[in-house]
Amino acid sequence: MPSPEKNAIVALLRKSRRHLGPEDVVAVLGAISQVGEGPFSLRELRRYLPERMVSKRNVMRSVGALLQTLVSIGYLERFSERRYRKRYESFSHYLMSQVMELANLEASAVQTQRQEEKVLKVLGSKKQGRSD
Repeated sequence: MPSPEKNAIVALLRKSRRHLGPEDVVAVLGAISQVGEGPFSLRELRRYLPERMVSKRNVMRSVGALLQTLVSIGYLERFSERRYRKRYESFSHYLMSQVMELANLEASAVQTQRQEEKVLKVLGSKKQGRSD
């Protein structure tokens, strides 16, 4: 079984969350995937989280902050002040679409750079030809 400590995405989500370990981030993502289609609150999410997390106030605050991070990156949306809604079936589904988009962005950036290099080469050869 893969280790959550070695997963780069879990590490990024855990960053600046001193009360959440890698396994806690995975537990939150798993809980969100179990919630269902409709809007949910942090209180409703608690029943899907391990007791060791629910019993600690600071951990639950960090879970709330993690939910806000998931809103800011587009996986969740704010349904109301205290309620969230999933935009994708699971976080991995969301990431797949983002990875595909990133691949397209990288490809277009490389293509743009090659076009700029060609223009510079053409302009450079014209300048050299004129100076002769």
